[in-house]
Amino acid sequence: MILDLTHTISQEMPVYPGAPTPRLFPAARLDQHGYRETQISMVSHTGTHMDAPSHMLETGSTLDELPVSQFCGRAVVLDVSDRDTITVEYLKAQNGLLRSVDFVLFYTGWEKRWPTNDFFADGFAVPDEEAAKYLVSCGLKGVGTDAISIDRVSTETFPAHKIFMEGGMVIIECMCLKKVAGRSDLQLFALPLKYENSDGASVRAVAEIRDFTEKEME
Repeated sequence: MILDLTHTISQEMPVYPGAPTPRLFPAARLDQHGYRETQISMVSHTGTHMDAPSHMLETGSTLDELPVSQFCGRAVVLDVSDRDTITVEYLKAQNGLLRSVDFVLFYTGWEKRWPTNDFFADGFAVPDEEAAKYLVSCGLKGVGTDAISIDRVSTETFPAHKIFMEGGMVIIECMCLKKVAGRSDLQLFALPLKYENSDGASVRAVAEIRDFTEKEME
């Protein structure tokens, strides 16, 4: 089974406060040119998107420099909708599961607020610094969330972002995770648009659901 974990980009969609709204308008019309083309204008962190290490680090890798294998792998979706902070104790209580996957995705419940302005309110679960460091130690390719950010909206220092990026991880934000909350049998594919010097890019994130055998987990 293949499930779409991606919000649709539109001119009416919510964007991070201060960012420009996407613009989609005809570059060619069927009745005039015999074919349709759409000109798209948006910032690199629009909708369901991926942050590259270069997003906040001077010497961080850009998405176009990373191998495509960085964007695919086994994923677990932790339901953290009943908390506002993700602690290292909570993560360690997952009984080693996090060390057997490539991505840890957090369902905060904030997805249900899309596409209202409440989506940008603080209150969703984010990892504290010790939890972020623990996730880096698990050897993950990346983390994801259904919220606007892996840090508090009110932050000015972005601690979790920087810890993950310094660990060589990518971050996927604004995902659609309600339908897969609590699952650990996902194969995630989150492929960013490949453009030069990409600090981030919108992705089409999808999950293949299948049961993993014990041999595959070894």
